[in-house]
Amino acid sequence: MKAMVLVVVALTSLSAPAAAQQTDLGGKVRSGREVTIPATETVQGDLIANAATVRVDGRVDGDLVASGGRVIVAGTVTGDALVGAGTTTVSGQVDGDLRVGTGQARIEGRVGEDVLLGAGQAAVAPGARIGGDLIFATGRMQLDGAVTGSVLGSTGNYTGNGPVGGSQRVNVEQPEARSEPTLADRTVDALRRYVSILAVGALLLWLLPGLVRGAAAAARARPLLGFGVGILGFLAVILALVLVVLATVLVAVVLGLLGLGSLAGVTVVGGILVAAVIAFLFVLAVLYAAQATVGLALGRLLVRGDGRSYLGWLGALALGVLVVVLVASIPVLGGWLGAVLALAGLGALLLVASRRAVGTSLVSQRS
Repeated sequence: MKAMVLVVVALTSLSAPAAAQQTDLGGKVRSGREVTIPATETVQGDLIANAATVRVDGRVDGDLVASGGRVIVAGTVTGDALVGAGTTTVSGQVDGDLRVGTGQARIEGRVGEDVLLGAGQAAVAPGARIGGDLIFATGRMQLDGAVTGSVLGSTGNYTGNGPVGGSQRVNVEQPEARSEPTLADRTVDALRRYVSILAVGALLLWLLPGLVRGAAAAARARPLLGFGVGILGFLAVILALVLVVLATVLVAVVLGLLGLGSLAGVTVVGGILVAAVIAFLFVLAVLYAAQATVGLALGRLLVRGDGRSYLGWLGALALGVLVVVLVASIPVLGGWLGAVLALAGLGALLLVASRRAVGTSLVSQRS
């Protein structure tokens, strides 16, 4: 409930004049550029404060809910304290629990009960005292103060010199060292790619022999044209995905405004399916079919045959795909060369497919 109130106050304070301190509910809710409780003031009951700087030098006889760029508790809070801020400093006293979500947190005073910290960097200074348990999840944690209860946390860097009355269990997460792939790893990866591309190419050569053979011939005869068409095809697919998403959202919104909520839901599901199918076919074409096409084109340059038997074309495909995979495995340059070959193969496939589509359309019109 306190967290909900904190969010509401943070949003409403954005519309208030920044220079002046705004008070509501008899001083229970305060906001502005700076909210200060002077040392001479005692707030009777809970205090909810939101400002660039929230400073409590006096006394809050209740709970404190504070948010802002900087929160400083130098006075006394007799209840619990819930803080969300860029930096948080507790140099005074919190009799209840302290819960903090912040970029940097420093506890220099006393907390009567438990402390829950979520921070980038946190420190419990020498002389500080926590009467209950300390629970934290931080990037860096330094514990020099005293904890009466137990310590439980997870952090990337931990220093604990302060006394702990209970158990202490801290998980220090060390970043995993990224090792360079070995020659065996590279070989296995290249073998997997080779088998995958060869399998897809063999299947296409069996199911769509005219398309694949024609695309291989086009890639061999006009590689630059194929590369250019491949780039245009790549951009066209990205544009198509964007248009599908926009059209789906627009139609769903219109249907929702018309009160057809169930139909709007079906539209969203249908749009997602269409986008998923387009993305799947595109990935299949670029990663496998296009590279198999280039491989077949290279294989036909290296292996001359009668061009009639399936096994002859399959042998050329196997040899050409091997060349493609070896080129893509070259350190540094392999990725760029593989992308160029894939775009050239994609463009060749699009050229042949478009010619076949136009030819089929003309035949149907004549008939």
